[in-house]
Amino acid sequence: MKRLDSISQIKQWGRMNKIYIVDANIILRFLLQDVISQFNQAKKIFMEAKNGKVKLIIPQIVIFEINFTLKKFYNLEKEDIIEKIGQIVSTEYIEVESRKLFLMAIGLYRRKNISFVDCFLISKAEAEEAYLFTFDQKLKKLQ
Repeated sequence: MKRLDSISQIKQWGRMNKIYIVDANIILRFLLQDVISQFNQAKKIFMEAKNGKVKLIIPQIVIFEINFTLKKFYNLEKEDIIEKIGQIVSTEYIEVESRKLFLMAIGLYRRKNISFVDCFLISKAEAEEAYLFTFDQKLKKLQ
C-alpha cells in the first residue's frame, strides 16, 4: 500500500477508498476456511487490501477474541493458535493495532506457559518501561 504522509493525503485516500474495521469472524472464516462462501468473501477483501484498494484495520480486542475463540470453541493447540494469530499480525498490508506488542507477545507465548493476555501485558509493560501491577505471583516472576 502506498505510504500516506500527510493528513490531507490520508483524507483524500479515505474519500477515494474504503476503510474497514475488521471483526473477528471475518478473520476466523479466512483462517479456518470452514464456511466456504464467507471464506471467499474474506479472501476477496484481503486481496483488495493487498492491492491497495481498501484499508483494513484490526483493533487489539479482535486479536484477543480470535485467540479466545480458537482456544475455547475450536480447541486448537497452542502452536496452531500462535501460527494463525502470527499470520494475521505479520501481514503488512493490514493495519493491526499494537502490531509490535502482539509480535512480542506471540514470542513470549511460544516460550512460556502463561496466557496470551498475560504475555501481552508483559510485552506492554516492557515496551512502556513500566512495571506490571498484579497479584498473580507467576506473572510477577516473569517481569
